[in-house]
Amino acid sequence: MTLMKKALLLLAYGGPEKAEQIEPFLKQLLQRDPLPPGLCERVEKKYRAVGGASPLPGICREIQQKLARKLGEIPVYLAFRYSAPDIAGVVREMAESGVTRIYALSLSPHSSKISSAAYYQALDKAASDSRLEIVRLENWYRAAAYNRLLADRILETAQANRFSLTAAQTHLLFSAHNIPRSYIAEGDHYVTEIENNIAAILRLLPTCSSSLAYQSKGNAPGAWLEPEIETHLLDLKKRGHTDIIIVPISFSMDHLETLYDLDLEIKAFCEQENLRCRRSRPANADDDFIEMLARFTDRRLADD
Repeated sequence: MTLMKKALLLLAYGGPEKAEQIEPFLKQLLQRDPLPPGLCERVEKKYRAVGGASPLPGICREIQQKLARKLGEIPVYLAFRYSAPDIAGVVREMAESGVTRIYALSLSPHSSKISSAAYYQALDKAASDSRLEIVRLENWYRAAAYNRLLADRILETAQANRFSLTAAQTHLLFSAHNIPRSYIAEGDHYVTEIENNIAAILRLLPTCSSSLAYQSKGNAPGAWLEPEIETHLLDLKKRGHTDIIIVPISFSMDHLETLYDLDLEIKAFCEQENLRCRRSRPANADDDFIEMLARFTDRRLADD
């Protein structure tokens, strides 16, 4: 009788860690070769503005290492959908090491066609080639501890900037990565998951003004989710909200969309409009996030 060998596989978006990785990252993400003229140069300029690379892969490795120490016996692997190490390669490595059951956990909190759904699709294909069993560890964004840590970060941001959450001029703006509306029509639960996540966080905070907007819209044709963040900020200003806390709700880790799109572009936009705008921190590899992931994983493993 062959004993089952379990392992945890963390799945994430990926990103370039040096300039020469930007072009292959974009080609993998967009599934286009060659890339549209000028795109690579524009993206390179953004990465240079935040230090030259994405911090996301390094944050993911830190999560992997900390989680492995927390979990103890079960090995923890890491793979990216749009950069190296790729999912197919890591699955081959796991199979060669004798793993027969993979517990897969996406580090993107909510599912969309280009995030968790894409990770699991690539994983299912790779695992079928290797005849591995896959168990998905989904919906950790619902965990009370996760919502508590996000609420705590909002409170920290308010206190550090002397914002009163209950004041008339203060507004909590939850910002999510934009996606085409067609994804929702095709069955994505992205918006519903985000709205449920926001509702859980708000239950942990004083009653305050809040809303959801979308950022970092792509260039694909067709309708995208609304409201877009810049338009919505102008609406908030008209309503008298001048102290804005932006909560990057769809991002569990810092990367270009928080460090450039929010911290540079949206911050400059807010300054031009005389809005006091501050951003709360995502979970990153902080100890409270690791503790939450460890408990979530332990419970799911115990149920198996």
